[in-house]
Amino acid sequence: MIARVLRATTCSEDAALALAVLWGERIGSFQRTAPGYEGGILLRDGVEVLAVSCWDELFGAEAPLDPLLSSVADAPTSGLLARPLSCQTRVLGA
Repeated sequence: MIARVLRATTCSEDAALALAVLWGERIGSFQRTAPGYEGGILLRDGVEVLAVSCWDELFGAEAPLDPLLSSVADAPTSGLLARPLSCQTRVLGA
């Protein structure tokens, strides 16, 4: 199992809320239908947004990443990010 963690730091709590809504509208449905997707969660705390998704293999976790990041970068909320999105993948279990 592979976990992909995307982290965004926004300029305000309102921006974090807007990014979370955008994620649900633009990314959530796309990601849920991607091959190998096992589940995920979006967490928001103050100005921080964390999107964690689980995949059955590394290719599945990385394949939809470019269109996903492009979608967020092209969104009206992109100017509200305090820093660029960060992304990490990790192998879970053994």
